[in-house]
Amino acid sequence: MSTQTTLWGSINANGTIQSGSGGFSARRESTGTYTILFQPVFTTNPAVVGSQWGYGAGQSTLDNVIFPSLSASSVTVQTGDSKGTSTDRNFSFIATGNIG
Repeated sequence: MSTQTTLWGSINANGTIQSGSGGFSARRESTGTYTILFQPVFTTNPAVVGSQWGYGAGQSTLDNVIFPSLSASSVTVQTGDSKGTSTDRNFSFIATGNIG
């Protein structure tokens, strides 16, 4: 029997976890690219949403977070600036789906 689970986290620009639900780890792979590993893994791809935070007063609506790769065990996160350039940024995410 599977159980619906929601994981959440706030990740610093350097890839460290500032706060979160537990059940995941995070690491910075390269400029603006991060991997979040789910522990335990979901039974299928979870739904994932996110946003940048803490950049300051000059943030544009074009500063964004995308998820180019998603699986039951991990998600790749990319953050960028208002010109579309990969840039290290703080971000938050929520992942929800079934485990077990």
